[in-house]
Amino acid sequence: MSAYEFLKQLLTEKYEVDPDAISPDASLGELGLDSLTVVEVLFDLEDEFDIEVPEERAEFETLGEAAALADELIASKGE
Repeated sequence: MSAYEFLKQLLTEKYEVDPDAISPDASLGELGLDSLTVVEVLFDLEDEFDIEVPEERAEFETLGEAAALADELIASKGE
């Protein structure tokens, strides 16, 4: 499962975000996520993919940017 697909599933199942609202270009605010929820989502990503998101890189505007960061960290883990 890709990071984006995981995030999409997580947001719909755990945070009850409308699946129709989820897109790579959707901002986290548009999805109804506050800063605390974003931190929880990052923890879920880290647990799912056994990665660590550095604090200085944990700032992004859209769901697509969050997924791209996770994919990058997942890929670098395999090096």
